[in-house]
Amino acid sequence: MKWAVLLIFGSIGLAAVVGGTIWGFESYPFYHSRKSTQGTVVDQFMKKDEKTSEVTYFPVVEFSITIAEKKRFQGSIGSTGSPAYETGDVVDVLYDPLDPRNAMIGTFKQLWAGPLTTGGIGLVLSVLSIVLFMKIGRFEKHLRSMGPRT
Repeated sequence: MKWAVLLIFGSIGLAAVVGGTIWGFESYPFYHSRKSTQGTVVDQFMKKDEKTSEVTYFPVVEFSITIAEKKRFQGSIGSTGSPAYETGDVVDVLYDPLDPRNAMIGTFKQLWAGPLTTGGIGLVLSVLSIVLFMKIGRFEKHLRSMGPRT
């Protein structure tokens, strides 16, 4: 039974490492091939959790593509308790020149927090599973070597 639990634990960790790695590889082209500009936080989208009544704030950013054309988007990562950005804050924006609606705040947190967190947790789970697997194996081997008591 304990081996099955460790196998499941390790498999979840490995899946998270793979998922975080894939997510990171998908984020890299967005970071590398997008145009960069400055945008302004113009509003906050507030999302209230029904169960905990906790409010998460997502910045709404406006940026200019041309003098006459402005676009808005909502940040993908929010902050709880208080807004991470104040209205009027200037932020870096990355956007797809072919589809400017596909934009995001160009900070490390917005780009890499998800892939690194997922991959990091997966790595910890995988390593922990391997270490526990080895420790339990050594402990059981030690018990067998002691033999039955007479």
